[in-house]
Amino acid sequence: MAVMITVVVDGLGTLARAIWGLQDRRVSATFEAVSSAASSVGMAFLLCFLSGVHRHHRGGLGLALM
Repeated sequence: MAVMITVVVDGLGTLARAIWGLQDRRVSATFEAVSSAASSVGMAFLLCFLSGVHRHHRGGLGLALM
């Protein structure tokens, strides 16, 4: 009986570690995706801004300033 309880407790511990590991990977993947999206949006905004500044100095109005 004691061996059976030990096996069940060990199995529950293994299950808990597996679930914890999967949750940790999911949070890590979500953080990486959000970080990448924020970086892409930031770079696009910077490119749009610099394009507008360049066109403004040339005398034309670009789409970024309309």
